[in-house]
Order: sequence, then structure tokens, then C-alpha cells
Amino acid sequence: MLAGARKDAFPSAPQASPLVQYRPAIDGLRAVAVLAVCIFHLNHGWLPGGFVGVDVFFVISGYLITSILRRDCEHATINLGRFYQRRVARLLPAFVTVAVVTLVSAYFLYSEQDLASAGAVLTAASLSVANLKLMLQGNYFVLSPDAQPFLHYWSLSVEEQFYMLFPVAFLLLNLRAKRYKTLVFATLCGTSLIACIALTHTKPTWAFFLLPTRAWELLTGSMLADLPNNKSQPRGRLRASLSLAGLALILVSLFVINDGSGFPGYLAVLPVLGTACFLGRNGLPAGPAESLLSWTPLVLIGRMSYSLYLWHWPIFSLVDYKFYLASASFRLGLKAVLTLAATTACFVLIEKPCRVFLNHPSRRRIAFSFLGCALLSLVPLGIATRQANYINAELGEVAQGGLIFNKASRSGSLVVMGDSNGSMYGKVARSVATQLHLKLNVISVVGGDPLPYSSGRQSQLWIDSLSFVEREKPDFVVFVCNWRSRLNDDSGRLGIAVDALRRRANYLVLITQPPQLPKLANRVSMRNGSRPPFFEDPVERAARTHSNALLKSLQRDNVIVIDIESLFTADDGSVRFASGDGKEFYQDVDHLSGLGADLVRADVLKTITSRKAEF
Repeated sequence: MLAGARKDAFPSAPQASPLVQYRPAIDGLRAVAVLAVCIFHLNHGWLPGGFVGVDVFFVISGYLITSILRRDCEHATINLGRFYQRRVARLLPAFVTVAVVTLVSAYFLYSEQDLASAGAVLTAASLSVANLKLMLQGNYFVLSPDAQPFLHYWSLSVEEQFYMLFPVAFLLLNLRAKRYKTLVFATLCGTSLIACIALTHTKPTWAFFLLPTRAWELLTGSMLADLPNNKSQPRGRLRASLSLAGLALILVSLFVINDGSGFPGYLAVLPVLGTACFLGRNGLPAGPAESLLSWTPLVLIGRMSYSLYLWHWPIFSLVDYKFYLASASFRLGLKAVLTLAATTACFVLIEKPCRVFLNHPSRRRIAFSFLGCALLSLVPLGIATRQANYINAELGEVAQGGLIFNKASRSGSLVVMGDSNGSMYGKVARSVATQLHLKLNVISVVGGDPLPYSSGRQSQLWIDSLSFVEREKPDFVVFVCNWRSRLNDDSGRLGIAVDALRRRANYLVLITQPPQLPKLANRVSMRNGSRPPFFEDPVERAARTHSNALLKSLQRDNVIVIDIESLFTADDGSVRFASGDGKEFYQDVDHLSGLGADLVRADVLKTITSRKAEF
């Protein structure tokens, strides 16, 4: 996850206030940063350190934010409401546009599990905590980058968290302790850098995603912008040398740093120091580096960099997801065309006019109303997307019945229990329960262990699941696990569980484990040339067949086993990986996608319908 996240790291770019002197070269530097990130995402080998564009931009952001605040203080026009209005006008319209279009596109292209994950990250991004969501996100289902279209929003969250805290701290220090302001920020910057270096070795994901370990980069730009004016400015030749050296450091970092080199840590000092040298003390432009980055095409790209960043990663992800069997040249061309078109349209039609409209001082209420409406729309949309497309209980909910559907139904009851293999049938169970007017409780838990041990030791999930089934006495319990893994060391667990459950439910339905895909049967490998047919590893097949045989041996009057082997095995013995239109039956090597689980629906419906008729 961390490596994938690095590929998506490019935060927003606040525009300078009209009161702050405009330097075209800063937009040129933005262009260098965003193009580096885009090139890295197109092909890591072309620019191995392209992801350090985020560090360049953090410094620029800190520098410009502080320049605005300092100039407002000098002119006695400081107003936090006005400051945040500018941020809303600058960031929100394009953010909302890209978020909605991306989610709608994912609805048509993604598997249900991937769509659910996208919805969850969208909610976190809308609340400016995408970095925390991704840092803590479990990786039970193997998530490839092309299934994470909002992964890049983590860096926006880091920057937005900085916006919430820094302006208030700056103003308070400026009013109450101005003489200590530089010392306070220098101390915070140094502490943040030390924490970043330390955590990169012990908890690299934390070091990468957290504001406290990234704040030093933003604070470097802030301190640079807040240096006092005096007559001891470096001479023009020295300023030119520093600017050129800074640009050289940035360019070197793009080639010598890579996503496996223990980043951020001390390596992030290279692009941060380079950016600080280029920006110069008090923003004094100088020399050939300034002229180079003031080149009109670079400046234009820099002005569009926010829209370019927002669009490029979702487009790259969706293209790779949909066209995983297409040639690299086709996908490259399609990415370039779509990104160029979307970026241009967004900048011209959304970002630029909305910023002008919402930024007018008389429209502050409109700007904040827009922010409120965006939150009230995107947050529930993300939550609803997550809940509608992946049904999984939390461990603490199991004893109370987990997730409940059709609560008022009096036509019978159905319980789904197990681990992640049970949850992958959640939508199938909800569909069947709705059709048959059954009350449904989903008590399956991703990562949980729902089986007892022969030794008598019991997991909390088994204790809570059995307790609920005992109390509910359901008509049907559908029990599904990763049987091969759960029964590997203690096959007697299954018999104990079946005996306990069959005495507490009218019918116990067990579903066998589908064939396991080889590791090369995924979109990433197929984009690199791997192609069907895919055959299950013989050792894995033997273990799975043995565990499935244990299930079938326990079939009796009220214990029904649904064998799904034939649904996912082709005539030549290979594993059925995808449908005719390329949509995958598998989420990862041993979990079915929503489409794959739906193939089992007919058997589940037939089994429950035939037994329900006996009531």
C-alpha cells in the first residue's frame, strides 16, 4: 500500500493572493512537480523518483500560504474567514467534480468490493482524513492501485489539515509572541523532521501519511516566506547560484530516489532543500533557473496543475482496470488523451470560473454554503456506496445480530456467518432474503476466525456467533469460510462447529471453497503479458479439495453442502477467471468478486426455496 500511495502523492496548490507578488517561475516549478508525478505513474522506470513532486509542492504550499498570511498582517487586513473562503474557492469545485465523475465511472467499471472501497475513501477524503483512512486501511483483499481511484487524495488531506491548524497558530504567535515565532516554527519543523526519519524505519506507513511527519516540509516553506526583510540580501549572482542549485537538487532527486528506498525519511530533505533554495529568501527571483521555469508552456501547465493532478490518477486507474488486456501503447495513448481533455475542460469550465465567482468577498456565505452542501452530499454518498456494495459485520456487532435486513419480515430468517469468504456472499444473501421475504442477519467478519478449536479454545467471533444463533434460532444459517486455511492444522474444528450449529438452526448450509487462482492471475500481471488459461497450483488444489471433501462428508438431513467447483472450473481444468466481456469472477486469488458470487446465487436460492416450502 505504501508504495502505491507514493505514486499518488501530489497535493493541492494554493494560488497566491493578489497582494503577493506573482512569480511565473513558481507555476513553472509546479509544472515540473506534477509532470514528474504523471510520468512516474505512466511508467516507474522513466522517472523513478517522480513521486517526490509531493515534497516540492508541500514546500511551495507552505511558502505561499505564509506569504498570504504575512502580507495580510502587514496590511492589517487579516481575516480567517476570508482566508478559508479563498481555500474553498480554489480547491472545492474541481474536487467535487472529479469525485463525482470518478465514482460514477467506478460504478460501471469496478467490482462491488472495489466500488465499496472507493466509496469509503471518498468519504474520508471529503472529511480531509483520507491519509488516516489509507494508513489504517486493512489489506485483506489485495488492492492494486488501479482499484484505488481516490488514493491520491491522501496528500490533499495532509495539506488541508495543515490549513486548519497553521493559520491560527501563525496569527496567535504574530499577535502574542512575535519575537518567538521563528523559534517556535523552527522547533516544530525540526521535531517533525526527526519524527519523520525515526518513523520511516519503524512505521514507514505512518511516516508517509501523517501530518506530524510531513509538517516539516510545509513549515520549511513557511519559515522561508516569513524571514524578516533586511538589507543583507544575497547578491544577484549568489541568488542565481542558489536558485540553479535548488533546481538541480530537485531534478537529481527525481532520478536517484525510488519508491523502495526508505522514503520519506532523510531522503526527503533533498527535494525539500532544493525547493527552498529555488524559492529563495523573501521570494527574490534571480538567474537562469527562474527564466527557465518562467517559460510560457510550463507556466500554463503549472496553472492547471491542480486539475491535472486530480484527474490523472483516476483516469490512469480506470483505464488500467478496464483495459487490462489491451496493449501498453493503447492504454498510454488513451490515458494521455483523456487526461488532457479532462484537465483542460475542468480548468476552463470549473476551476477557473468557480474560483473567480466564489472568491469575491461579497460571496463568502455562498462559498461556505457550497462547502456545506458538498460535505452533506459526498460524505453520505461515499457511505452509501460502501454499505450497498460490501456487506460485512464488525466483531463488536456480532453478538447483537450484526447487520440486519428485512427486520420486520415474518416469513423466516436467514443468517450468514463466517470470515471474509462469508462476507463476499453478503449481497447474494440480501438478494435472496429480499426475494423470499426472509429476515437477514449478516454476522460474518473479515479477518475473523468463526470456528471453534478441538482443544476447547474459542475465538470471540465463534462465541458471539454461536450465542446469537442460539438466541435467534434461525431457519437457515449459511456458513462460509476459507476452509483450506481454517482446517489446515485442525480439521476437527469443522465437525464441532457443524454439530453445534445444526442443533440451533432448522437448516445449516455450507458452501465449498472455489478454486484458487495462481498469483499471476491479476490485472497487473496481465497488463505485463500474463494471459489465461490459469491453472490452480496442484498443492493448493489438493489442500482445497481435501477441505471441501470434509464439508461434503458432513452432509445430512438438515446440513446441506453447495458444491461450487463446477461453476469456476472450465472444461480444460483451468480456473474461470473472467466473463466473456472481461469482467472478473475473482476479487483476488481466493475471494470471489460480486460477479463471481452472483454465479452461486441460483444454487443458494434453489436450496433455500426448496426447504422453505416445508415450513
